[in-house]
Amino acid sequence: MFETSRLGLNAALLDFGCALVFVPAGGYRHEAGADGELPPGAKGADFKTLQEMIARGIREAETGASRLEAEVSLVADAAAEQRHREELRRQHEADLEAKSREREAARARRRAQEEERSRRQKEELDRWEREQVREREEAAAREAQCRREHAACSRIQARVRGRRSRAGKSVSSVAVRPVPHTTPHVPVAVEVA
Repeated sequence: MFETSRLGLNAALLDFGCALVFVPAGGYRHEAGADGELPPGAKGADFKTLQEMIARGIREAETGASRLEAEVSLVADAAAEQRHREELRRQHEADLEAKSREREAARARRRAQEEERSRRQKEELDRWEREQVREREEAAAREAQCRREHAACSRIQARVRGRRSRAGKSVSSVAVRPVPHTTPHVPVAVEVA
C-alpha cells in the first residue's frame, strides 16, 4: 500500500513538473522535472499535506483528462453522432407519419359519421315529405268526398223540395243555404288485398 502511495505521489508530482524520490534512509528527495520547481507549499511539507496536494492534483488531472476524452470522443464519434441524429430524425419522421395516419383515420371516421348523419337526416326528411304528401292527398280525398256527399245531399233535398212543392205541401225554410261539411258522413270502404 505504501509503495502504491509513493507511486501515486511521484505521478502527481510529475504533473506539477517535479518528482520526489523515496529514499529509504531519510524520506523523500527532490528531483527536478522539466521546469525544476516544486509546487508552492511542497518544500518542507509533511506527508499528509503532500498526500492532499497529490490527491487534489490527481482529481484535477482526472477531470482534465475526462474533459479531453469527452472532446476526443465527440470528435471520434462524429460518425456515431451522425448515425444517432439520423436515427432520431427517422424516429421523428415515423412519429409524424403515425400522427398523420391517426389524423387521417380520425378525419375518415368523422366523414363517415357525418355521411351517416346526413343519410339519416335525408331519410327523415324524405319520410316527413312522404307523410306530408300522404296527408295532403288524404285531405284532398276527404274534401272531394265531402263535396260529392254535399252535392248528393243537395240533389236529394232539391228532389224532396220539388216533390213537396208539386204535391202542394209547403216548404218550411227555403232561404237556408246548405254548408259543406268537413268530415265524410259515409265511411270510405277499405279495400282488402
